[in-house]
Amino acid sequence: MMRRLENLRKSNDGFTLLEMTVVLVMIGCLLIFLLPTVIDRRPALYTLEQDIEILKQDVQTLRLIQYSKSGDQNQMQLRWKNDGKGYFIMANDRLLWQRTFQPGHSCIVPSNGRIIYFKSYHSTYASTWVCQSTTQAFEIKFLLGNYQMVIQKTR
Repeated sequence: MMRRLENLRKSNDGFTLLEMTVVLVMIGCLLIFLLPTVIDRRPALYTLEQDIEILKQDVQTLRLIQYSKSGDQNQMQLRWKNDGKGYFIMANDRLLWQRTFQPGHSCIVPSNGRIIYFKSYHSTYASTWVCQSTTQAFEIKFLLGNYQMVIQKTR
């Protein structure tokens, strides 16, 4: 009996079956618990309709900023990216925030309507943007004078 205990206490070149089983079970548990967090890190997919809603909220936020900061009125702008897949919100030539649409979503913006200046409440500016994805399409008519965005779902 004493011999067996001495054999267990001696240093071996390898692991015992019990030690190897414990290590493999621990690695398995780590994989089971950590794998879902790695899989969930992919970006959430929004529909085009949700991207348009975010654009609408950003325009409302610009309107509120314009009312609250009269000195920055002439410098507030919404600037579309050249590829139509997102836009920048700028004030005094500094970036406040930017949005990028989900992959596959884009807007066709006329070249004269890529930069929208929020100058004053009485500015008159109109532009029509066509935003589309593989399953949805929207036409957005924007009038700066009274900050209206008429959004029509075309597909």
